[in-house]
Amino acid sequence: MPELTGAARTHLHLILAMTEGPILDRIDALVDEEHRLWEKSEQGRLDEAGHRRLEAIRGELDGCWDLLRRRRADPNAPEVPPRVPDPPNDLEGPEPEPPHLEHGVHTDEPAPDPDVPRNIP
Repeated sequence: MPELTGAARTHLHLILAMTEGPILDRIDALVDEEHRLWEKSEQGRLDEAGHRRLEAIRGELDGCWDLLRRRRADPNAPEVPPRVPDPPNDLEGPEPEPPHLEHGVHTDEPAPDPDVPRNIP
């Protein structure tokens, strides 16, 4: 992306401010509510509903920050991102072979000769 200077940079900042404004306002409102609930909690005056609301605020703040990051990357980004499937978990590796199957332990074959090299990875 080319470097923006002067009026083009000012125009871009105005566009971003217009698209970010409602999101930033919502973040500010949520943070204010969260702080009020934390103060109540520290004073021991927060009931179960207040604790549930704190959890909901945390989730909503995460969503707002995520939306803000997406909007900064692409001002036309949708409010709800498209569902992307999770990648497969390659850390677990492929399904293992049953134990000792390659040795003939569970068959009527004779045991392998220990002096003969095998091609087992």
